[in-house]
Parts: sequence; C-alpha cells; structure tokens
Amino acid sequence: MRFLSTKSWAVLFLLATLLGCSKPESKLVGTWMNEKTSSNIVFNMDKTGVIHQRTNPQLPPDIPFKWTLLSGGEFKVEVTMPGSPSAPAAQGRLEGKDTMVLGEDSFKKVK
Repeated sequence: MRFLSTKSWAVLFLLATLLGCSKPESKLVGTWMNEKTSSNIVFNMDKTGVIHQRTNPQLPPDIPFKWTLLSGGEFKVEVTMPGSPSAPAAQGRLEGKDTMVLGEDSFKKVK
C-alpha cells in the first residue's frame, strides 16, 4: 500500500510541474480591451496580432502587427501595414496576469 501512495504522489507532482510550466508568451496571447475606448488588441501565439481601433478615423480600423517578448514582462509591438511607412515600435509591459500597459493606454485581458 505504501508503494501505491508514493507512486501516486510522484505522478501528481509531475503533473503539477508540467501544468505549471507555461511559456511566458502565453501570458500575453489573447484579447485585451482598452480601459478608456472600445479598442482591443489581439496577440496570437505565432507572434502576430491585430489592433482593432474605432477611435481615430485617420487610421484603418484593423492594424496588423508583430510582437516580440522582451525580459521582465515587457514586449515590443511593430506595426506591419503593407504599403505604408513603418511606424515606430512601441513597448509595453504586463502588470499582473490580466493588465497590460502599451504606451499610455491600459488594457484588461478579456480572453
């Protein structure tokens, strides 16, 4: 009986370890809603994303970008709109598991 108990604990420990080791990128992947506007940002696992904005009529409503994870919960976003001059890269950071700051805007994770 002691053998089964030890074996069961070992399996549970291994499972907990595997489930707890998620990639840092997974914290950023998902949909984030701007706290001031109705805009949202979608970060995809393939390091691409889309900014869905409705506040500035001079910009397209959907703006594609590529993102790179930096150290310490920080990341870089580079807009990739074909046929337009490249925009400067923006840096952001994660603040906890459901808050992100990009430039001067704060976002909450919704998915």
